[in-house]
Amino acid sequence: MPQKNNEKEDLRLKKHAVNKKHIEFYDKTLNILGFVLDEFSKELTRADIEFLEMPKNSIAVLDFLISSITKIQKGQRLALGLDEDEFEDTSPVINIIEGLSEEKI
Repeated sequence: MPQKNNEKEDLRLKKHAVNKKHIEFYDKTLNILGFVLDEFSKELTRADIEFLEMPKNSIAVLDFLISSITKIQKGQRLALGLDEDEFEDTSPVINIIEGLSEEKI
């Protein structure tokens, strides 16, 4: 039985180490994307183009950045366990009464 507990503890430690590494990668990637987005924003501001005439490659870059940020966010939330918490539904309960007629009120 002690062998089984050691294997579980080793697996838990390995999961923790891998998860920590993922968080570091996501943080680093997010910093890089922040830099790219800042520089891209400066470039767009310097370019003398009308908003509705934005080049398709600029739109594609912006779409890529948004998609990348979304993927990083999902990965970070998973690695940090942010989506594991179950939230209590505090919305009010609405009861529907069938067969109610305005004339009877």
